[in-house]
Amino acid sequence: MFIFHFHPLSIIYELKKLMKNQKEEMTSLERTKAYNAGQEVDYLPFMLHAPDYAMANIFGYTSTDYNSDFETRIKIIEAMRTRFGIDNLSVGLTLRTLGATVGSKLHYPKNGIDYVEDHILKDYKDMASLKEIDPRKDKTLSSILETAKRLKDKFPDMNITTRSAGPISTAVSIRPIESLLKDTRKDPENLHRLLEFCTRNSLRWFEVFKEELGAVGTSFSDPVSCMDVISKSQFDEFSLPYIKKMIEGIYKIMGRKPGSHICGKTNKIWTDLADAGLFFFSVDNCEDLHEVKLTVGDRMQIAGNVPPVDVMLYGTIDDVINSCKECIKKCADSPKGFILATGCQLPIGTPEENVDAFIYAARKYGRGAKLGQMPKGIQEEE
Repeated sequence: MFIFHFHPLSIIYELKKLMKNQKEEMTSLERTKAYNAGQEVDYLPFMLHAPDYAMANIFGYTSTDYNSDFETRIKIIEAMRTRFGIDNLSVGLTLRTLGATVGSKLHYPKNGIDYVEDHILKDYKDMASLKEIDPRKDKTLSSILETAKRLKDKFPDMNITTRSAGPISTAVSIRPIESLLKDTRKDPENLHRLLEFCTRNSLRWFEVFKEELGAVGTSFSDPVSCMDVISKSQFDEFSLPYIKKMIEGIYKIMGRKPGSHICGKTNKIWTDLADAGLFFFSVDNCEDLHEVKLTVGDRMQIAGNVPPVDVMLYGTIDDVINSCKECIKKCADSPKGFILATGCQLPIGTPEENVDAFIYAARKYGRGAKLGQMPKGIQEEE
């Protein structure tokens, strides 16, 4: 175990010095492709679940700066690559983008997460007024598409992916969640209509993205599908069938299956997600990676699950390194593979040095990773 015993400034200096000695032999795309093909790679694939606003904050910008000025976005992406070696571009829909596209009113804080101020569908009598999306014509969606194309032109060597919300999580950006939960008991027929609409239009986004930028990796976030929000029976009826349609639809469009992140408790639905055909599942830090591995590790890749708040935001450098090491020890030998990740989104205010520590640990303890095997970086520590 590597433990720092320095004044904070000395800790940061020592960490940066150690990181300079770590060599990257692959791009993230090369690493992921080789790892999934069963080849040994320089170190484990990782993802920080770092939303735009969190990374913008690290480099002294607000989420508004990032979203409103393309040149600022370029600077942040370049800083991410130079500072952290992050060479992935994720351009897609947030949990609320489709809701805004069809008429829900969103509020955009200067430095934070957007949220719905006014839902468009308070009464199902207005369902007919919801228009099918056209990503090439809608102002918001066409802007996202244009941004993706400009970024691909600017960074041709970087891997680009796209994303959306899951169907039921998209639905709560259109209809208030309190109403939707009542619908599961009192108006299931109309709720199914809404979920079909959300699924169909989410897939339309992936279809147009593929037409404009080619086949790319995909994912969807689906926090409403967790067992903290809905019951297992509600999941079975109102979420799982549409998750299956998403996975099948994305596979048909892109030629590869998507991954997914679901916040909160999910142990009751792991086998359902594996049955549905997810490529990878990102697990919240409230769940145990070892249990996920034993339950579904032979059927889908697992990602997780360093605590984003307790460790990444408020923890010390040692806390981050030790948490990463523990995650790797629990799950890196999962048969279908493992991605070191945060348990949910990286919060605004996460210290820059904690991101360094995460990447340092991924490189150190994930060194010499191979599908289904414990990395050499861990084996040599034992």
